[in-house]
Amino acid sequence: MKNVGPQELEALIAAADVEVVDVREAHEWAEGHIPVARHVPLGLLQHNPAAALPRDNVVFVCAKGGRSTSAAQIAEKFGLREVYSLDGGTQAWIAARLPVTVPASGATSAAPAPAAEVAPEPALDAIVGKNLREQRTRAGFSLDELAGRAQVSRTLLGQIELGRTMPSIGVTWRIAQALGVPFSTLLSTSERAGLTVLHRTGAKVLENADGRFSSRALFPFGEPHSAEFYELRLAPHGREDADAHQPGTRENLVVASGRLELKVGRDAVSLEAGDAVLFSADVAHSYVNPGAEPCVVYLVMTYEGIG
Repeated sequence: MKNVGPQELEALIAAADVEVVDVREAHEWAEGHIPVARHVPLGLLQHNPAAALPRDNVVFVCAKGGRSTSAAQIAEKFGLREVYSLDGGTQAWIAARLPVTVPASGATSAAPAPAAEVAPEPALDAIVGKNLREQRTRAGFSLDELAGRAQVSRTLLGQIELGRTMPSIGVTWRIAQALGVPFSTLLSTSERAGLTVLHRTGAKVLENADGRFSSRALFPFGEPHSAEFYELRLAPHGREDADAHQPGTRENLVVASGRLELKVGRDAVSLEAGDAVLFSADVAHSYVNPGAEPCVVYLVMTYEGIG
């Protein structure tokens, strides 16, 4: 597998030398993609590579580069030899001001620059890095100490603090646990008073390592909250294993669409659309989508002693 940058991919496309495969989920594809790309979600590629994989000379694309690397590894195991992954993913392509296509209209245009009068919000990796550094300093931990407590490598922790790496959901949870702070503390930006609209476009979304589970905050970040509201998305046959949260943490969730298998300690329940459940989240728990359709869940998390 080889990594290519946006300009290198542009040159390969111009030479008609590669096939571009976008492995993101359908809602991401609908927000805009590389014009010549073909849409093959990673889940489909994992479950039926024989049908999903194209010819040799293929470049896989995702949002940031994690899922495309996984797709490239699957392709190599399947026997393809000329396999590439777009370094930095679609975000890097857009940042390079290269064209994207929005499926609803079929229109292709260069990515627009932010309006001059509106200051762009910092990227999520920069926000997490800044907050991590502040919380670690406040707690008096060295990088080595926090790495040991969170069970992540010192190198990864340093890259996160520098804003060069966006941690997965699982890693972010472990760091928050090691620091003794709510999950949202690491995602906080300045909270505005009054009416706050959280648009779907531009939302801050965290994914797990394989990109098949995502979490979007449906509340404004700022000071620690006693309750937090999230939208969770599980791709078909996706799974997310969560470590035990802080003592006293509870989760109340409702399945909006699809099916969910929830495992809490030794207990397991199967939930359909419209079903809700409340449980203590200070034990290890798992979310599993056993179906062939995406699962959407709305979750309220409450912390003990924060208000």
